[in-house]
Amino acid sequence: MLLLGFILLLISVVPADKAAAQERSGEEQSGEVTVATASKDTAAYWITQLSHEHYLRREKASQKIKQLGPAVIPDLVTAMNQGDLEVLERSVAVISEFAISLEPADDGNAWITLKNMAENSVGRRALAAKAAMDEVAESRSERAEGLLVAAGLFIGDGDFSVAASQRLLPLVEVGDGWNGDVKVLRWLEWAGGIGHESKSGKAIQGGVLRNVARMPDLTAIAIVNSDAAVDDEVFSSLSDMERIESLDIRYVNLSEQQGEIISRLPLRTSLTLMGTNITSAAVEKIRSRLPGLEIQFRQGGFLGVSCYPEERECRVNMVYPNTAAADAGLMFRDIIIGAGENEISDFSTLQKTINKYQAGDEIEIRFLRGGKLLKAKVTLRRLEEN
Repeated sequence: MLLLGFILLLISVVPADKAAAQERSGEEQSGEVTVATASKDTAAYWITQLSHEHYLRREKASQKIKQLGPAVIPDLVTAMNQGDLEVLERSVAVISEFAISLEPADDGNAWITLKNMAENSVGRRALAAKAAMDEVAESRSERAEGLLVAAGLFIGDGDFSVAASQRLLPLVEVGDGWNGDVKVLRWLEWAGGIGHESKSGKAIQGGVLRNVARMPDLTAIAIVNSDAAVDDEVFSSLSDMERIESLDIRYVNLSEQQGEIISRLPLRTSLTLMGTNITSAAVEKIRSRLPGLEIQFRQGGFLGVSCYPEERECRVNMVYPNTAAADAGLMFRDIIIGAGENEISDFSTLQKTINKYQAGDEIEIRFLRGGKLLKAKVTLRRLEEN
């Protein structure tokens, strides 16, 4: 009788001891656990506790699993396939925490896991994944802006030229202020809500363009002002984009091969080539491959006025600051009637005339002010954002 009681006692103790041992194993590993050392047994144990009847136990399980790192993500996915709503919500929360707290490149596929769930699931599983993705995207977007601005990028509303017409638009600018850290540009992938990007000078390089091409809402790109030759990767890096509405290339020398690459880009609306030294034959080749694309081919001289396009005369409605037109004293409502050897009848003829000249060329501008004929010698400049 004594022996039977001892055997029953032994049987009742073993499961409790095993559970305690598994928990101790989790306790021992919870301090400095890395992805490489995470214990499968420990992970499996704490995942079973996500649906425990006691709230504090479920909370503890979530914390323990977070400490094990993103190596547990596959086990969490398996548990979500088999578990209840509590397991689903807590597993998604843990995966979301990995995506927020870790670098995007080192999140153990946390973001991809959430994306796959959102796209390939239904019901509460899909909704939970989508909500988590929104939270992660917002967090990464805020972090991206801070890191990119700290690296010297401009993010905000600024002047951006589309087909040589300046507009105030939300943009990212990688220019002379950039500190040269290409790695931080990976965060451009999380700069959402911005459709325009401009780069200049030292930023015109393939590594920069590869990261720019990952901007989620990018539609228009400007590549401007390079005194040095640029490599083909600057343009081939854009080939993975689904569509590019507008591409402006100004004062960047282009080779025939680069013209060939540009002709195969997914351009949809406009291409501006200004001061690029590309040949007319290369431009015609681009036209033939991209029918319907508006292409502005200019030698690079810029006067700095805009006129009322609907009028049958070239009446000035804007003189841009720091331009040849401003230096020459042109004013609002002046009527331009001549430029160089050409007569000017409207804004279109003025544009076509100026497009024949390079930056640095000097020409005469003839205009009427209050009915009086005036003349001014101007030295055309480069088109710059003002």
